[in-house]
Amino acid sequence: MEPQGKKKNVSSSSLIKSKVQSATIYLDTPSPLTTASGGEQPEFTVTLRCRVNRYTKGGPKLRRELAYRGGGAEASFVAGVGAGDVPRDEDGVRAMMRSLLRAIWPLRQLGLTDDEWEAILPEDVVPKVAAMARGGGAAVVKLEVDRHVRYSAPRVLLTVCREAAAPPAEEEGGGCSICYEPLREKKAATAAGGGAAVELPGCAHAFHGRCIRKWFSKKPTCPLCRGEVTKHLDPVLRMHLAVVF
Repeated sequence: MEPQGKKKNVSSSSLIKSKVQSATIYLDTPSPLTTASGGEQPEFTVTLRCRVNRYTKGGPKLRRELAYRGGGAEASFVAGVGAGDVPRDEDGVRAMMRSLLRAIWPLRQLGLTDDEWEAILPEDVVPKVAAMARGGGAAVVKLEVDRHVRYSAPRVLLTVCREAAAPPAEEEGGGCSICYEPLREKKAATAAGGGAAVELPGCAHAFHGRCIRKWFSKKPTCPLCRGEVTKHLDPVLRMHLAVVF
């Protein structure tokens, strides 16, 4: 039987709050290289290394679920100074550095938006690398990139629950299996304490909203049948909650 009542329609973007921060932790631009013997042009080389962290808070504790320092967190650009692909100005350097950032595997695991990709390049890097590009040299740039994700796991899980229909008069004795109080409460009590009953997806077991919210802060299951509520979430929300539970 289909659960009665209304299901909440809430977008993922309103439930999941995230931001990305980056900082330059090392930047070395040695003097331009002289022309090599044999008439070879000096090289313009940039090596970009990143330390990548992902922090998630879906409950009372902040968790660092990703701390990446190893292989795959480096990308390089090499070209002769006279080559056409060497950036000629700061805009060209930005484009080149952002291309290197997108080549770094752990950064691609953060699920960055286009705007966030644009924002993670610290501006202090650009003029120094641009000056070096004009004469050749080998720059080493190290960045720290932190991704912070914050959400309420109970609130996310409640989005797939439905408001329970009022039981018939002859069934008013039905109670919440968490607090054992009647599911059908007076309007005043409901407004004050958030006691309106909700039905879980799949099993349709009903509980007070305030009770199941507390339960969801610890477990993403039905208190009665242990059915997984997370499987009814969209893939993006399910991925985020997998970190907490």
